[in-house]
Amino acid sequence: MKATREILLKEKSLVKEVEQFRNRFRNILDKSTERSETNPWKDFTMDLFRFQARANPVYCKFVELMGVSPSAVKSVEEIPFLPVELYQKHRVSVFQNPESDAHCFASSGTKSSSLSYHPVDDLDWYDEVAFEGFDRLVSSWSERPMFIGLLPGYLERNNSSLVHMVQSFMIKAEQSNPEDWFFLRDFEALEKELTRLCETGFSQDRPIYIIGVTHALLSWVERLKGESQLPSWLSLFIQVIETGGMKGQGKERIRTELHEELSLLTRGRLVGSEYGMTELLSQAWSKGDGRFECPPWMEIRMGSLNDPKGWAEEGKQGRIHVVDLANVSTCAFIATSDIGRRFDDGSFEVLGRYDFAEVRGCNLMAID
Repeated sequence: MKATREILLKEKSLVKEVEQFRNRFRNILDKSTERSETNPWKDFTMDLFRFQARANPVYCKFVELMGVSPSAVKSVEEIPFLPVELYQKHRVSVFQNPESDAHCFASSGTKSSSLSYHPVDDLDWYDEVAFEGFDRLVSSWSERPMFIGLLPGYLERNNSSLVHMVQSFMIKAEQSNPEDWFFLRDFEALEKELTRLCETGFSQDRPIYIIGVTHALLSWVERLKGESQLPSWLSLFIQVIETGGMKGQGKERIRTELHEELSLLTRGRLVGSEYGMTELLSQAWSKGDGRFECPPWMEIRMGSLNDPKGWAEEGKQGRIHVVDLANVSTCAFIATSDIGRRFDDGSFEVLGRYDFAEVRGCNLMAID
């Protein structure tokens, strides 16, 4: 009984600390549009690291196994980044009681991989962060964007963070019955809705964002190529945002080739991209050419491909490491399974997947 009471008191204290970090996050954002290298974000980053290294048991153990003393860490370069693979094996959260979870997102996974799970204690916080990032990097909400989801493979699951994000965008955009704006592979139904919008005088200045998985978008383009003439709805201001990857539905495409194919839907306008994952609360966005930008609270660094404690040389390929300061209640420092390159202005590109053996930290955690 005493132990239960102590656990409840600890959880209550953690809820208070998490909310304090989120309010501090909001205050910094209100006062600054600069990126996370600036001093307010730097101080926030170090304080959040020490909090998570203390309160998150999985991250605490990982930091210990990497031989790092949290009090001795003075910069982001010295912070251990948790391998994303550990989300497949452990509950990564400062809250140990699953009753603290408002929801738990799961990765799509493949036949050869386990699913990753990301417990989220506050879905409103997730939405707040996603809205802010989209507004800053893609389109102002004052432009009254509209959204369509072409997400087969994700819609069949009820715990996809991507589907949740797109649905939340639809709700914010005041689209009635958001479920009606998601499509699997029923391109005829999708085109029927676009035709209806066109015929009812939908403003050609109002952007329509079609957020879709690559293989579905390509299938749609192939269908359109078979038509004798281009449909009238292409006169709408359509913007395409692909979420990357063929998900086993065909060979991977070179980005320039892929975007050239998809530009049929945008009448030659640049094709955008979204970079996000189950383990993150934030998204990076590209308006074209596959070059992603991060919101101020998110930062990309390139880790060495061979040394889990090392960093790639400037301008060289590396394993993408993400600082996502919105991940207050889980882990803000993630070493992903992606390979990329970072540019001087903080933007980055994704070049492929990290297919080498698991890093040392993962192996240590596996035998614990």
